[in-house]
Amino acid sequence: MTPAMHRSRAALSLASLSLTLLLGSAGAQNLDAYRSMASALDRAVSDRPSDKAASLRDLDAATTAYTTLKEGLSSSLLVGGIDRSLTSARAALSRTPADLEAQVVQVRSLMRKALHDQTLSLIAAAPQSAAVQAGLLATEFGLSGQNRTDFLKVVAQGQTDRVARLLRLAAARKIQASLANAAVPQNNTQRTQTYLALARATGWFTVVQDAPNTGGLTVGEFGTALKQLTSTPTDPGLGGSLRTLQQDAAAFVRASAQTSSAASTQTTTTASTQTAGTQSTGTQTTGTQTTGTQTAAQPAKVPPTIPATSASTSPADAATTPRTGNGASAGSTDALYAALGRALSDAGHADTVAARRELSRASGLLAGSPLSAANGFSTLAADLSALQERSGLRASDVQAVIAELSGLETPAQASALDETSAGVSRTLGAPVMPLLFLLVGLLALYPLYLLNLAFGGRNGYWRTIAAALGLLFLPALLEGLSGTLLYLGDASGLGALRSLGNLSLHQGAWALPLWLVLSALSVGLASYGFRGLCRQFGLLGSGSSRSAGARAARDPQQSALDWDEEL
Repeated sequence: MTPAMHRSRAALSLASLSLTLLLGSAGAQNLDAYRSMASALDRAVSDRPSDKAASLRDLDAATTAYTTLKEGLSSSLLVGGIDRSLTSARAALSRTPADLEAQVVQVRSLMRKALHDQTLSLIAAAPQSAAVQAGLLATEFGLSGQNRTDFLKVVAQGQTDRVARLLRLAAARKIQASLANAAVPQNNTQRTQTYLALARATGWFTVVQDAPNTGGLTVGEFGTALKQLTSTPTDPGLGGSLRTLQQDAAAFVRASAQTSSAASTQTTTTASTQTAGTQSTGTQTTGTQTTGTQTAAQPAKVPPTIPATSASTSPADAATTPRTGNGASAGSTDALYAALGRALSDAGHADTVAARRELSRASGLLAGSPLSAANGFSTLAADLSALQERSGLRASDVQAVIAELSGLETPAQASALDETSAGVSRTLGAPVMPLLFLLVGLLALYPLYLLNLAFGGRNGYWRTIAAALGLLFLPALLEGLSGTLLYLGDASGLGALRSLGNLSLHQGAWALPLWLVLSALSVGLASYGFRGLCRQFGLLGSGSSRSAGARAARDPQQSALDWDEEL
């Protein structure tokens, strides 16, 4: 299970959903980019349980496709909503598969919303040009067989209002089917199932929430159910909320089915009326198209604000309480943590260019976050700005600002150790710390030289002790070399030098076993060397009472002790 500090920034920002429902994104989308993005997102969900790296590559592919797709979207709120949802999906990748799936469900619902709105506008303006886009929309809504044939026939006739009704009915059935899988959880598996069911139902409702009769369904209802699901323990009112949602979903299906049937009958009657009613019919047709256009151009009713708890806590395991230390919802910092997480990963691979780019993005997100009124905000903002200009950026520098952000978000969890880490990063960052390590590492060669000068190299025990000391000094020398070369490579733009920053034993967890082996070898060699000397001096066993001459006769290496001969 993920820790509370991560789980509090988990899936399904319902507030983001409700704020991105402005319609009117006219024009046609790049359908190839839409298909590529949808396919990559679906693969990200399927790959996540077994291969997190493959899932990340899928999200990268989806983001690349989106750069092309967004050019056809005219609603800035819709574009911003998809941007935030994609960023949240990246953040959810490090948590549970259910968290990632919920965020992908949100992205896909916003994509369908854009395709739905644009297709209705295109049908109203030029139905003969809408066939391909309408076919993709039918696939997205799960229309097949005769239902798909009837839908495309209505599209070809330019009956925008009826097209909207058919899509509304399909979405209503999707909502009802999703909610059928939602029940009061008895264990974590059922909790995840209910969470994803609510996420899918909310996503489909997002597309059609502006319907004239939703059977009583509102985004607020979904928000209440999610809040109850994430309570600790589960809110006893969840069962009643789920029953209400299921009843309202059934009412939505009935209302949509009745409206669609009535519209079909009215269309047949109207088609048989001509001659003197031509002008009236033309007016009526225009009115029908206008209705469809309004469906695609008017903003949906903004639902009540969803409490931060329902948007920021992962219902996959509701054994924790969301962080609300400074009044900022955890969901509002999802993108910020995601950017810093990518910067940390990039710095951990000595890719300082990419790390600074992510830090720049984090700086912009921080400026617009609700944390701007918190104590220490200006210090964190200054530290982020300084890191963007720093050459030789290390992973520990990014870790320090992440700890600062955590303390800013939840002051009760801030620690003096985090403040000290931030201060060290602020004052002893590159190139100061690498140069100090390099100096110490080089100076460590001097006592080894003196050891060899004083005792000579003929005694194997002294050589063993010198090797043990060298292994102890090696991490400091590597740290200095890697940090200095990273700084020089970063400042000069030489990627080969910059990659040598990975020589540091502090660069990642991979180096800890290596450091352990070096330390163990040093301990073993030092023990062997000093034990040998103690035996020579008669400090071990019964040999302590013998003379130096007898010891020399017993141990051939005794003659190699130059200092002993001088004495």
